[in-house]
Amino acid sequence: MASERKQHGQTYTPEPVSSFLVEWAVRDSGDTVLEPSVGEGRFVFDAYDRLRDLGASQDAAREQIYGTDIDDEAVEILQSSARESTGAEFSNVGVQNIFETDFPEATALVGNPPYVIRHRFENAEDTIEQFADRYDFSDQSDLYVYFLLRAAEFLAPGGKMAMIVSNSWMKRKYGEEFKRFLLNEFYVHGLLGFRERVFGDLVNSVCILAERRENTIRMPATNDVRFVQADSTDIFNGDDEKTLDDLTDAAVQAAQVPQRALEPEDYWDIWLRAPDVFEAIKGSDDFVPLAEFATPMIGVQTLAKDFYIIEEGDPARDDIEDEYLRPIAYSSRDHQTPVVRAEDCPYRVFWCPKAKEELEDTAALEYIEAAENRTVEKRYSDETYDGLHNKTRIRSASRDPWYDMTSEAESRLPSEILLPRRVYENYTAVWNADAVVPNENFLATTVKDLRHLKPLLAYLNSHLGELNLRLAGQVYGGGVCDLNVSSSKTIQTIDLEAHSDAELETLAEAFDEFMASEDRDVLDEAVYTVLGFSNVERKEIQEALDLAIEDSLSKGN
Repeated sequence: MASERKQHGQTYTPEPVSSFLVEWAVRDSGDTVLEPSVGEGRFVFDAYDRLRDLGASQDAAREQIYGTDIDDEAVEILQSSARESTGAEFSNVGVQNIFETDFPEATALVGNPPYVIRHRFENAEDTIEQFADRYDFSDQSDLYVYFLLRAAEFLAPGGKMAMIVSNSWMKRKYGEEFKRFLLNEFYVHGLLGFRERVFGDLVNSVCILAERRENTIRMPATNDVRFVQADSTDIFNGDDEKTLDDLTDAAVQAAQVPQRALEPEDYWDIWLRAPDVFEAIKGSDDFVPLAEFATPMIGVQTLAKDFYIIEEGDPARDDIEDEYLRPIAYSSRDHQTPVVRAEDCPYRVFWCPKAKEELEDTAALEYIEAAENRTVEKRYSDETYDGLHNKTRIRSASRDPWYDMTSEAESRLPSEILLPRRVYENYTAVWNADAVVPNENFLATTVKDLRHLKPLLAYLNSHLGELNLRLAGQVYGGGVCDLNVSSSKTIQTIDLEAHSDAELETLAEAFDEFMASEDRDVLDEAVYTVLGFSNVERKEIQEALDLAIEDSLSKGN
């Protein structure tokens, strides 16, 4: 049962969360409620209790709730509980596939749809095809997106939707189309996030509170979206029915944003994590995306670490000729200081563009042939490859000869700035002074104009720069803030072109001093002075950064 739940993305909702969502969505004793993925019935029973509290009879309350699930065992548990607690089953709840089932028009849509990434759910192409003529979702979209699209087809104009889903759509590229769907089809009243994971290690969640619009032609002129960030589900505790005003007052952070001001291309979760700072930056001409000044790429992917990456102490390090080894910045854990030099790199990468015929009597040739003659185990399989060069990923890379990845690495150089792809508690943007090869654990970032190199490093290593980097990333289970190429391009960065040569020199000198002292206060003073930030603004930035780091640490515990 547990494994099936995991396969289908099922997660069962804490009672305080489901109770609040149902109370918000179900407003009248005559409401018709739809729950598109009932599981063992948390939302179904909350909806039944809510309808009863509003004056519906037992029979009417049961008849007004519609729901489905593909898990027959979970539905049987639900119906058994219904017989015991209400005296009869929910006649309109059954084992069905929502994508193959029709429902009557509902006035309330509630639930917790399964969190399954696209390539893991069954009949994905058929499901996607149902919506292809209306929505242009990417092939990365998760299953819950399609659940909401399908379920919303049965929601009446003016009907309320209260769902808890993964928050990945708020930042991921594929989320743009889902945000467009919400903006076009609903009055979005509230987005409620949690600093702790509601479902253990499984997912970071957000509650969507929205009302189906009657007029979907024009964007609503007056509706505001409440972004509410809670410490935990304890925000729902208490005997009284909670309103969005109550939650806003009890929130760690909150913001109210006109729906017309929200764009599908924006990363909405910033309004949950640092609304005051983000609002100030968004409305300022002092900031532009990092992509204006630099081009980030994922560092080189060797595809066979045990062959290409040679550690200190490995006999091959001493045997292979120096011309076939290059320093590589392998992990951000090895490079916490502001600058990396070749001699600082504990790892070497095998660097050989020559054909084997040119390598006669070299240790490099012996190293290559040893790899070709060894048996390589396939990942997640009992099968093996005869020789590393026959490994599927190596063959797919079309390297010629198979061991030559020098052109891939050179395409990422000079990458003067190395940004960590995963940030936990500590963070440093590293100056790659000797153009060492960047591993895939870094975003290899090449600066467009070298005049901007040190000013950019000064900013990125300041507390304001770190905050904007963390806001561009996605915090996953384990508390790691993950950056990819797309998100790193959006890091809000001081507009260096808008500042004088003297101000750029101030930033460059601050970075030089930072390299010697590693005192970030030096950078903060230079950045804040150039931007003209007040003491109040500086304090707000530090508090927002502290909360962002605390948010990561809390998700890692």
